Amino acid sequence: MEAQFLYNPDKYGYHCHVPTLMESVSGDFLAAWYAYPEKETAGARLVLVRKPKGAEEWKRSQPVLEPFKSSAGNPVLFQNPSNGVIWLMFVLINRQYWDDAEIYISCSEDDGHTWSSSEKIDNSRGIMIRHQPVFCADSNPLLPVHDEAGRHSLLLKRNFGRWEQVYKFDDPELIQASLIRESENRLSLFFRPVDDPRRIWRSHSANEGKTWTQPMRTPLPCPLSGISAFKYGEYLVMVYNHTEDHCRYPLSISISPNGGTTWGKPWHIDQVDREVSYPVFIAGTDGLIHGVYTYMRRMVKYVSFEFDEILQNQ
Repeated sequence: MEAQFLYNPDKYGYHCHVPTLMESVSGDFLAAWYAYPEKETAGARLVLVRKPKGAEEWKRSQPVLEPFKSSAGNPVLFQNPSNGVIWLMFVLINRQYWDDAEIYISCSEDDGHTWSSSEKIDNSRGIMIRHQPVFCADSNPLLPVHDEAGRHSLLLKRNFGRWEQVYKFDDPELIQASLIRESENRLSLFFRPVDDPRRIWRSHSANEGKTWTQPMRTPLPCPLSGISAFKYGEYLVMVYNHTEDHCRYPLSISISPNGGTTWGKPWHIDQVDREVSYPVFIAGTDGLIHGVYTYMRRMVKYVSFEFDEILQNQ
Protein backbone atom coordinates (compact mmCIF):
# COMPACT_ATOMS: atom_id res chain seq x y z
CA MET A 1 0.00 0.00 0.00
CA GLU A 2 1.17 3.50 -0.86
CA ALA A 3 0.00 6.51 1.15
CA GLN A 4 0.33 10.28 1.12
CA PHE A 5 -1.10 13.06 3.25
CA LEU A 6 -2.90 15.97 1.59
CA TYR A 7 -3.09 19.31 3.39
CA ASN A 8 -5.12 22.50 3.34
CA PRO A 9 -3.71 25.55 1.55
CA ASP A 10 -1.94 28.04 3.79
CA LYS A 11 -4.24 30.25 5.87
CA TYR A 12 -7.28 28.03 5.28
CA GLY A 13 -7.53 26.66 8.80
CA TYR A 14 -6.19 23.58 10.51
CA HIS A 15 -9.22 21.36 9.98
CA CYS A 16 -10.64 19.47 7.02
CA HIS A 17 -13.35 16.90 6.35
CA VAL A 18 -15.44 14.94 3.82
CA PRO A 19 -13.10 14.39 0.86
CA THR A 20 -14.22 13.29 -2.60
CA LEU A 21 -12.17 11.59 -5.30
CA MET A 22 -12.44 10.94 -9.04
CA GLU A 23 -10.26 9.86 -11.96
CA SER A 24 -10.83 11.90 -15.10
CA VAL A 25 -10.76 10.48 -18.62
CA SER A 26 -7.34 12.14 -18.98
CA GLY A 27 -5.95 9.87 -16.26
CA ASP A 28 -5.53 12.67 -13.70
CA PHE A 29 -6.92 12.15 -10.20
CA LEU A 30 -8.80 15.02 -8.55
CA ALA A 31 -9.70 15.27 -4.88
CA ALA A 32 -11.63 17.93 -3.00
CA TRP A 33 -12.73 18.56 0.57
CA TYR A 34 -13.76 21.44 2.81
CA ALA A 35 -11.25 23.26 5.00
CA TYR A 36 -12.29 25.25 8.07
CA PRO A 37 -10.69 27.18 10.94
CA GLU A 38 -12.67 25.98 13.98
CA LYS A 39 -16.31 24.95 13.42
CA GLU A 40 -17.08 22.90 10.32
CA THR A 41 -20.32 24.83 9.77
CA ALA A 42 -18.64 28.26 9.87
CA GLY A 43 -16.08 29.68 7.47
CA ALA A 44 -15.46 26.48 5.51
CA ARG A 45 -13.96 26.75 2.01
CA LEU A 46 -13.65 24.21 -0.78
CA VAL A 47 -10.19 22.88 -1.64
CA LEU A 48 -9.05 21.04 -4.78
CA VAL A 49 -5.90 19.01 -5.43
CA ARG A 50 -4.62 17.13 -8.49
CA LYS A 51 -2.45 14.09 -9.12
CA PRO A 52 -1.42 14.22 -12.81
CA LYS A 53 -1.42 11.00 -14.79
CA GLY A 54 1.77 9.05 -14.11
CA ALA A 55 2.89 11.36 -11.29
CA GLU A 56 3.99 9.87 -7.98
CA GLU A 57 3.05 12.90 -5.89
CA TRP A 58 -0.03 15.08 -5.57
CA LYS A 59 0.31 18.78 -6.29
CA ARG A 60 -0.30 21.33 -3.55
CA SER A 61 -3.95 21.94 -2.77
CA GLN A 62 -5.61 25.12 -3.97
CA PRO A 63 -8.83 26.92 -3.07
CA VAL A 64 -11.56 26.41 -5.64
CA LEU A 65 -14.57 28.59 -6.51
CA GLU A 66 -15.29 32.05 -5.18
CA PRO A 67 -15.35 32.89 -1.46
CA PHE A 68 -18.90 32.43 -0.21
CA LYS A 69 -20.66 34.41 2.47
CA SER A 70 -21.78 31.14 4.06
CA SER A 71 -19.94 27.93 4.88
CA ALA A 72 -19.35 25.34 2.12
CA GLY A 73 -19.30 21.59 2.62
CA ASN A 74 -19.60 18.03 1.28
CA PRO A 75 -18.05 18.42 -2.19
CA VAL A 76 -18.76 15.69 -4.74
CA LEU A 77 -16.68 15.38 -7.94
CA PHE A 78 -17.78 13.39 -10.99
CA GLN A 79 -17.47 13.45 -14.77
CA ASN A 80 -20.20 13.24 -17.38
CA PRO A 81 -19.23 10.26 -19.57
CA SER A 82 -21.03 11.64 -22.62
CA ASN A 83 -19.22 14.99 -22.92
CA GLY A 84 -16.32 14.90 -20.43
CA VAL A 85 -17.57 17.84 -18.37
CA ILE A 86 -16.52 17.55 -14.71
CA TRP A 87 -19.12 18.58 -12.15
CA LEU A 88 -18.40 19.77 -8.63
CA MET A 89 -21.46 19.65 -6.39
CA PHE A 90 -21.45 20.96 -2.81
CA VAL A 91 -23.69 22.55 -0.22
CA LEU A 92 -23.81 26.02 1.31
CA ILE A 93 -25.15 26.49 4.83
CA ASN A 94 -27.59 29.39 5.07
CA ARG A 95 -27.76 29.75 8.84
CA GLN A 96 -26.34 27.49 11.53
CA TYR A 97 -26.35 23.84 10.47
CA TRP A 98 -26.64 21.29 7.67
CA ASP A 99 -30.45 21.11 7.95
CA ASP A 100 -30.58 24.54 6.29
CA ALA A 101 -28.09 23.81 3.49
CA GLU A 102 -28.70 24.10 -0.25
CA ILE A 103 -27.03 22.20 -3.09
CA TYR A 104 -24.93 24.09 -5.65
CA ILE A 105 -23.04 22.97 -8.74
CA SER A 106 -20.09 24.21 -10.78
CA CYS A 107 -18.73 22.73 -14.03
CA SER A 108 -15.35 22.44 -15.72
CA GLU A 109 -14.78 21.81 -19.43
CA ASP A 110 -10.97 21.69 -19.16
CA ASP A 111 -10.38 18.75 -16.83
CA GLY A 112 -10.86 20.72 -13.63
CA HIS A 113 -8.41 23.55 -14.28
CA THR A 114 -11.06 26.26 -14.44
CA TRP A 115 -14.64 26.31 -13.18
CA SER A 116 -17.91 28.02 -14.03
CA SER A 117 -19.77 30.21 -11.57
CA SER A 118 -21.73 28.08 -9.12
CA GLU A 119 -25.49 27.74 -9.42
CA LYS A 120 -28.12 26.46 -6.99
CA ILE A 121 -29.84 23.35 -8.36
CA ASP A 122 -33.19 24.10 -6.66
CA ASN A 123 -34.68 25.86 -3.63
CA SER A 124 -34.89 22.83 -1.33
CA ARG A 125 -33.20 23.28 2.03
CA GLY A 126 -31.63 20.64 4.21
CA ILE A 127 -31.01 18.27 1.28
CA MET A 128 -27.47 16.94 1.63
CA ILE A 129 -25.10 15.19 -0.76
CA ARG A 130 -22.24 12.84 -0.04
CA HIS A 131 -21.55 10.47 -2.96
CA GLN A 132 -21.34 10.53 -6.73
CA PRO A 133 -24.31 9.81 -8.99
CA VAL A 134 -24.65 6.93 -11.42
CA PHE A 135 -25.45 7.72 -15.03
CA CYS A 136 -28.51 5.79 -16.20
CA ALA A 137 -29.20 4.16 -19.55
CA ASP A 138 -30.85 7.40 -20.70
CA SER A 139 -27.53 9.24 -20.02
CA ASN A 140 -29.02 11.21 -17.10
CA PRO A 141 -27.40 11.16 -13.63
CA LEU A 142 -29.17 9.60 -10.64
CA LEU A 143 -27.94 11.25 -7.44
CA PRO A 144 -28.32 9.86 -3.88
CA VAL A 145 -29.15 12.58 -1.33
CA HIS A 146 -30.81 12.76 2.06
CA ASP A 147 -33.04 15.10 4.02
CA GLU A 148 -30.97 16.20 7.01
CA ALA A 149 -34.03 17.21 9.05
CA GLY A 150 -36.33 14.30 8.19
CA ARG A 151 -33.50 11.72 8.05
CA HIS A 152 -34.88 10.23 4.82
CA SER A 153 -32.84 9.13 1.83
CA LEU A 154 -33.92 10.44 -1.57
CA LEU A 155 -32.87 10.12 -5.19
CA LEU A 156 -32.65 13.07 -7.54
CA LYS A 157 -32.44 12.75 -11.31
CA ARG A 158 -31.45 15.40 -13.83
CA ASN A 159 -33.87 15.61 -16.74
CA PHE A 160 -33.79 18.38 -19.37
CA GLY A 161 -31.43 20.44 -17.21
CA ARG A 162 -33.51 20.23 -14.02
CA TRP A 163 -32.97 18.09 -10.94
CA GLU A 164 -36.16 16.36 -9.74
CA GLN A 165 -36.90 14.00 -6.87
CA VAL A 166 -37.70 10.60 -8.35
CA TYR A 167 -37.71 8.39 -5.26
CA LYS A 168 -38.04 8.64 -1.49
CA PHE A 169 -37.24 5.86 0.96
CA ASP A 170 -39.88 5.60 3.67
CA ASP A 171 -37.43 4.18 6.19
CA PRO A 172 -36.13 7.00 8.35
CA GLU A 173 -32.70 7.14 9.94
CA LEU A 174 -30.85 5.98 6.79
CA ILE A 175 -28.64 8.60 5.15
CA GLN A 176 -25.52 9.24 3.02
CA ALA A 177 -26.19 6.41 0.60
CA SER A 178 -23.41 5.17 -1.67
CA LEU A 179 -24.81 4.28 -5.12
CA ILE A 180 -23.10 1.87 -7.52
CA ARG A 181 -23.92 0.06 -10.73
CA GLU A 182 -23.52 -3.56 -9.78
CA SER A 183 -24.41 -4.89 -13.24
CA GLU A 184 -26.14 -3.75 -16.41
CA ASN A 185 -29.53 -4.52 -14.88
CA ARG A 186 -28.92 -3.78 -11.20
CA LEU A 187 -28.18 -0.68 -9.14
CA SER A 188 -27.25 -0.99 -5.48
CA LEU A 189 -27.52 1.51 -2.62
CA PHE A 190 -25.75 1.17 0.71
CA PHE A 191 -26.82 3.43 3.59
CA ARG A 192 -25.27 4.46 6.88
CA PRO A 193 -27.56 4.59 9.91
CA VAL A 194 -28.34 7.58 12.11
CA ASP A 195 -29.24 5.54 15.19
CA ASP A 196 -29.36 1.95 16.44
CA PRO A 197 -29.07 -0.68 15.14
CA ARG A 198 -25.62 0.36 14.05
CA ARG A 199 -25.44 -1.59 10.81
CA ILE A 200 -24.99 -0.71 7.14
CA TRP A 201 -28.17 -1.24 5.11
CA ARG A 202 -28.66 -2.13 1.43
CA SER A 203 -31.30 -1.82 -1.30
CA HIS A 204 -31.36 -2.75 -4.99
CA SER A 205 -33.10 -1.65 -8.17
CA ALA A 206 -33.63 -3.67 -11.36
CA ASN A 207 -35.21 -0.83 -13.37
CA GLU A 208 -32.67 2.02 -13.41
CA GLY A 209 -33.77 3.39 -10.06
CA LYS A 210 -37.51 3.67 -10.67
CA THR A 211 -38.30 1.30 -7.80
CA TRP A 212 -36.18 -0.17 -5.00
CA THR A 213 -36.27 -3.15 -2.68
CA GLN A 214 -37.05 -2.62 0.98
CA PRO A 215 -33.76 -1.72 2.70
CA MET A 216 -32.21 -4.72 4.46
CA ARG A 217 -29.69 -4.78 7.25
CA THR A 218 -26.22 -6.12 6.45
CA PRO A 219 -23.92 -7.72 9.05
CA LEU A 220 -21.43 -4.85 8.69
CA PRO A 221 -21.26 -2.53 11.71
CA CYS A 222 -21.31 1.25 11.40
CA PRO A 223 -20.60 3.71 14.24
CA LEU A 224 -22.84 6.39 12.67
CA SER A 225 -20.13 7.37 10.21
CA GLY A 226 -19.69 7.65 6.44
CA ILE A 227 -19.19 4.65 4.17
CA SER A 228 -18.01 4.09 0.58
CA ALA A 229 -19.04 1.25 -1.74
CA PHE A 230 -17.69 0.41 -5.19
CA LYS A 231 -17.43 -2.47 -7.63
CA TYR A 232 -14.22 -4.33 -8.43
CA GLY A 233 -14.57 -7.19 -10.89
CA GLU A 234 -17.20 -9.54 -9.51
CA TYR A 235 -16.90 -8.17 -5.97
CA LEU A 236 -18.67 -5.43 -4.09
CA VAL A 237 -16.25 -3.56 -1.84
CA MET A 238 -17.22 -1.64 1.30
CA VAL A 239 -14.95 0.83 3.09
CA TYR A 240 -16.21 1.75 6.57
CA ASN A 241 -15.39 1.95 10.28
CA HIS A 242 -15.69 -1.63 11.54
CA THR A 243 -16.97 -0.95 15.05
CA GLU A 244 -20.21 -0.34 16.91
CA ASP A 245 -18.50 1.85 19.49
CA HIS A 246 -18.99 5.59 19.22
CA CYS A 247 -15.65 6.13 17.50
CA ARG A 248 -14.57 6.48 13.90
CA TYR A 249 -11.70 4.00 13.80
CA PRO A 250 -10.36 1.67 12.56
CA LEU A 251 -10.96 2.19 8.83
CA SER A 252 -11.73 -1.18 7.29
CA ILE A 253 -12.53 -2.95 4.02
CA SER A 254 -14.84 -5.92 3.44
CA ILE A 255 -15.78 -7.58 0.16
CA SER A 256 -18.88 -9.44 -0.98
CA PRO A 257 -18.99 -11.97 -3.84
CA ASN A 258 -22.81 -12.15 -3.90
CA GLY A 259 -24.28 -8.68 -4.16
CA GLY A 260 -23.96 -7.77 -0.49
CA THR A 261 -25.67 -10.83 1.00
CA THR A 262 -22.53 -12.00 2.79
CA TRP A 263 -19.26 -10.22 3.52
CA GLY A 264 -15.72 -11.38 4.13
CA LYS A 265 -13.46 -10.75 7.08
CA PRO A 266 -12.63 -7.04 7.45
CA TRP A 267 -9.16 -5.83 6.63
CA HIS A 268 -8.27 -2.89 8.89
CA ILE A 269 -6.30 -0.62 6.58
CA ASP A 270 -5.83 2.15 9.17
CA GLN A 271 -5.84 1.31 12.88
CA VAL A 272 -4.79 4.63 14.37
CA ASP A 273 -6.90 5.36 17.46
CA ARG A 274 -8.03 8.73 16.13
CA GLU A 275 -10.71 9.66 13.63
CA VAL A 276 -10.20 8.08 10.19
CA SER A 277 -13.54 8.56 8.50
CA TYR A 278 -15.71 9.53 5.55
CA PRO A 279 -13.90 7.50 2.90
CA VAL A 280 -14.34 7.66 -0.87
CA PHE A 281 -12.67 4.78 -2.71
CA ILE A 282 -12.71 3.93 -6.40
CA ALA A 283 -11.29 1.32 -8.79
CA GLY A 284 -8.74 3.04 -11.01
CA THR A 285 -8.16 2.36 -14.68
CA ASP A 286 -4.65 1.22 -13.68
CA GLY A 287 -6.15 -1.75 -11.83
CA LEU A 288 -5.34 -0.28 -8.43
CA ILE A 289 -7.77 0.81 -5.73
CA HIS A 290 -7.49 4.49 -4.85
CA GLY A 291 -9.05 6.17 -1.82
CA VAL A 292 -9.15 9.30 0.32
CA TYR A 293 -10.47 9.85 3.82
CA THR A 294 -10.44 12.30 6.71
CA TYR A 295 -7.44 11.81 8.98
CA MET A 296 -7.93 13.27 12.48
CA ARG A 297 -9.79 16.23 10.91
CA ARG A 298 -6.36 17.76 10.29
CA MET A 299 -5.50 16.34 6.87
CA VAL A 300 -6.76 14.04 4.13
CA LYS A 301 -5.03 10.71 3.61
CA TYR A 302 -4.71 9.20 0.14
CA VAL A 303 -3.94 5.50 -0.30
CA SER A 304 -3.58 3.14 -3.26
CA PHE A 305 -3.10 -0.62 -3.35
CA GLU A 306 -3.79 -3.75 -5.35
CA PHE A 307 -7.01 -5.70 -4.90
CA ASP A 308 -4.93 -8.78 -4.05
CA GLU A 309 -3.99 -7.10 -0.77
CA ILE A 310 -7.63 -7.38 0.28
CA LEU A 311 -7.75 -11.06 -0.70
CA GLN A 312 -4.54 -11.75 1.21
CA ASN A 313 -6.09 -10.32 4.37
CA GLN A 314 -9.29 -12.39 4.21
